[in-house]
Amino acid sequence: MSRRGLVLALIGSGAVVGSLIWLPARFFGPLLPADLRCTELSGTLWVGQCHGLSIRSSRSGDLRWQIHRPQWQPFKAHISVVWTVGVEAKVSAELNGRVTLQLTRVQLPLQSLRDAMPADVTLGPIAAVAGRLESRGLEIGLDERGRLASLRGTAELRNTRLLRYNAEIGDFAAEFSGVTGRIKDLGGPLMLAGEARLTEPGAYAAMLRVTPKAAGLLPALPPNAPIEISIDGRL
Repeated sequence: MSRRGLVLALIGSGAVVGSLIWLPARFFGPLLPADLRCTELSGTLWVGQCHGLSIRSSRSGDLRWQIHRPQWQPFKAHISVVWTVGVEAKVSAELNGRVTLQLTRVQLPLQSLRDAMPADVTLGPIAAVAGRLESRGLEIGLDERGRLASLRGTAELRNTRLLRYNAEIGDFAAEFSGVTGRIKDLGGPLMLAGEARLTEPGAYAAMLRVTPKAAGLLPALPPNAPIEISIDGRL
């Protein structure tokens, strides 16, 4: 191909990409995955918003995004996302289908998290407590099928309360290093220590050792009497 032909080809391909980026976001509604829906798409593919986000019939609030300049060698798209329930993130997507979410800020009440999740997601012990999930810099890796494949960083549960007994149980932290994580208490009436592991993409198991520091925190469980808890679930 001549130099002139190459230049014209590059200009043409740039025009095609530019026209796609600036198309109204609503044009891409029919291309969304079958289990993801928006009641309304506004803005453009470049900067837009999904109103009434639904994931497998959930009620997951609104989602705003902005696409940044892509990396070409190897190709990787970079997107800033704000999920209105209380999450800000940076998303990197590769041609092989793998996606990395860098959670730059999380201030998320657990009730909002439960309301936003699809019914088939098993939240394990989070389903039994009230409180607030907090994190900065937690990195979540998804495989080509959108399943959880890795976690890196720290997440905390603050102002946690056991719903069944209306009991304050303190604050907790989990530190993740890929497919494994360590869980511990941050002080308060309930001592907790344990480990969690991703047993396969989208599935996890955890072993916890829980010890009340005072009588009456949990019925029929004396203080300083540890119990072992085994948890399996899917995300």
